[in-house]
Amino acid sequence: MRRVYQLLGESGTYYGVRFGRSIPWVTEFPFGYVKDPQYVGSIMSLLACLSWVPFQYILLWCLGYVFMIHVESEEDPSTRAKPLS
Repeated sequence: MRRVYQLLGESGTYYGVRFGRSIPWVTEFPFGYVKDPQYVGSIMSLLACLSWVPFQYILLWCLGYVFMIHVESEEDPSTRAKPLS
């Protein structure tokens, strides 16, 4: 998580683009290799909890992340960060 914060900064990590901040598009690892790395990392962390958290809770939480990935992929591109030209 620290690497994500270093790359995106505070505004990028906490959806600053939704509040009018200009956030550049980041292509360094993990963003250039994994689509939605913050959600993927969260899902992987939840799967690691399977040994002590009931499966249905993990599944429900993971489905919430998958739903948000879908919602964010369908949103208006003008509300997302722009690649640097």
